[in-house]
Formats: sequence, C-alpha cells, structure tokens
Amino acid sequence: MKTTLRRIAGGTVALAAGGALLSAVAAPASAAPTLPTFSFADCPKLPAGADPAFWQCNVAYTYGGTFKLGKIETTITKPIILTYANGFDPVTLEEGVVFGSFKAEKFQVQKGLFGDPFLTAVYAQPKYAGGLGFTEDYRLKLNLRVNVQNPILTGNCDIGSNSNPIRLQLGIAPTNPPPPNTPIQGEPPTPVQDEPPTLKTTVVDNAFSVPGSNGCGLGLGPINALVNSYAGIPSAAGRNTAIFRQYVAFRTYDQL
Repeated sequence: MKTTLRRIAGGTVALAAGGALLSAVAAPASAAPTLPTFSFADCPKLPAGADPAFWQCNVAYTYGGTFKLGKIETTITKPIILTYANGFDPVTLEEGVVFGSFKAEKFQVQKGLFGDPFLTAVYAQPKYAGGLGFTEDYRLKLNLRVNVQNPILTGNCDIGSNSNPIRLQLGIAPTNPPPPNTPIQGEPPTPVQDEPPTLKTTVVDNAFSVPGSNGCGLGLGPINALVNSYAGIPSAAGRNTAIFRQYVAFRTYDQL
C-alpha cells in the first residue's frame, strides 16, 4: 500500500513553474537548494469514512523551474507550495484527491521603466483555479489562473479564470505536444530524506493552451486587449511550457 502511495506522490505531484520551449527530450537537471522545512498544517480533512492508513497528505514544494505562457517567460525563484491528500478505499479501490492549499508569491515579469519597481513594473502571481486530480496515466491535473499586477491593471486582472483556467497536466513521462513544441520529460522521484519522507522530482507539461485575460483595468476591453497583446495570449497548445522542480514530502494520515 505505501509503495502505491509513494509512487503516486512522487511520480506526479507538482506545481507550477514551467519553462522555455525546449527541443531536448529531457528537462535538464539543476542544483537543488537546501531542503525546506515542511509543514503539514494545511492537510485537508479526509472524506467521511476514509481509512487514514490508506490516505496520505502531500506537500509539493516547487523550488525552481520555468514557466512560459505565450510571450511571458520567467524563472521560478520563489517557492510554490501545493498541499493535498490522495488515497483509496481498500474495499472498492476507488481513488480520491482532496485539495488542501496553494501558496505562491508574485514574481516580476517586466522591470519598471528606469528601474521603477512600482508604477511601471508588472508582476504575476499564480492562483489555484480548481480541478485537482490525476489523469489515467497519473499526471497531476492542476488548474491555474495568473493574476497580473500593476496599478493601471487593478487587482482583478487575470490570465485565465476559474471557469476558463490554464489546465496543466504535470508528470514525469514524455509529453506529446502539438508543434512547434517537441516532447520533453521530467525527472523520476528520488528519496532525499527519511523524516518526513521526501522525494526530489521534476514534473513537466508543454501541451497546454493559455486563455486570454479578463478583468484588467476595471474590465475595460482596451486594457484586456493590451494585456493580451503584451503577453501573446490566447496562446494555443504547443506554445507554452511548465517545468516544476520540486521536493515532495508526505505522511499517511495515521502518522499525522
């Protein structure tokens, strides 16, 4: 049972940060930072009747990677943390996933004119938009929207939305994107510490599309159009890439 849970946690968990268009088959490795301190405080409550021995809480800590949405491309330098539970019914073998929390800081996508970090700089912050689960081949399904921040745009300017999100399917197996992207693959999970059990992995997706913006500049059409033009969105599948380098710590619920 724990082998199955460990495979699910380490092989596909993940979160955001993805990268430039890659022509290589594999995502290149990069040096990992010192292991973070993991908190299980955001582990969600289990469904009624769930056996805690057959469910585990996962904390996926993305420490690096790249994220390319249309013409916006950034290197992940601040952590993105996804907490969720997954498990199964030992009688029916029905599997389930329960969302816990998603935490990400804003990152700069455009430097301000003449070094100004406020009025003319542009920041983006990934937000959870629902849809957490697994595909049949154990890629992690994660829906996101990206809040674009600048005084002119107001605080409600998003790329994607809860009803029309960026739909990631993150995994380690080779992707199958439409051109011009070519297949890439992640890195299999490897143990890095025993307490709490922690794996290092890289998960990827470069076959997703990116919708246009909404709510920018009080929802005024010209401002939305300006953001779309700047970001190169909507962006069709095959022109966007996510690569998340991460640690995944986990405990079964009877150990929490």
